[in-house]
Amino acid sequence: MSPFNNTIPFRRTVLVTVLAAGVCLTAIAQEAPQASAASEAPMRAWTSINGNIVEGAFVKEENGKVFLKRPDGSIVATTRAKLSPNDLLWIDARLNPEKVAKTESFAKATQLEINKMEGHKKVRRLILHTYTKLTNNDRDDKMLAFLIRDAFSMYGWQYIGADCYLTKSGKKGKIKEMQFMPQEPVPLREAVQMTRDKFTLALPDPVIVKEISEDGDTFWEVQGAPPYVSRILLLVDPGTQNIKRFDFTFPPPGKAATR
Repeated sequence: MSPFNNTIPFRRTVLVTVLAAGVCLTAIAQEAPQASAASEAPMRAWTSINGNIVEGAFVKEENGKVFLKRPDGSIVATTRAKLSPNDLLWIDARLNPEKVAKTESFAKATQLEINKMEGHKKVRRLILHTYTKLTNNDRDDKMLAFLIRDAFSMYGWQYIGADCYLTKSGKKGKIKEMQFMPQEPVPLREAVQMTRDKFTLALPDPVIVKEISEDGDTFWEVQGAPPYVSRILLLVDPGTQNIKRFDFTFPPPGKAATR
């Protein structure tokens, strides 16, 4: 049954599965006019999380699916999970403009820009994914303990902290949260680039960050984190408005992050 049949009469409806520019979409061919929302929304490029692009005008969002009207008049549907963070922000802004948070977008920095980033220079690169695979962090002679101990001397961070999920025996298991404090607060643009470079994270380009408030503090939440990271928050320093801490949250053992 068509998802539009409660509002639009159809003489003929056919459901087929198509691959549009590499994005898996459900196409709905129809002869009746579309809902007014489709004609009101502009035609724009929609990008999947793997970088493929399809042209379409937003029709509606329903039951976790996003319906788009393609230039040829056909309607296609995909899920929110397959769209880029930028597309999701666009949808949320259109449907709930009064609740839209402030966002910023940062393209990957050039080498010339990176050379001018003082905080970026001071910090040594690490592979965050490696630490998410650790399952025994209870002893002081383990990899996580060495990272925390050598935060400043080897890695250039003022402070590194971590909290772990507990195993059935009550010992420290998989890492739950990590905090990294730079030697001095860094500008947001630089902090976003450090998030990509210094933790070896595959982030979208551009990276979108959303301003949020939690427990009286202001953060920028990085969108499009890889599946082994639940959340990335950049804590704002009230005095300078720069970023004074990088916070990472990781999913429980055996689970991937949910968005």
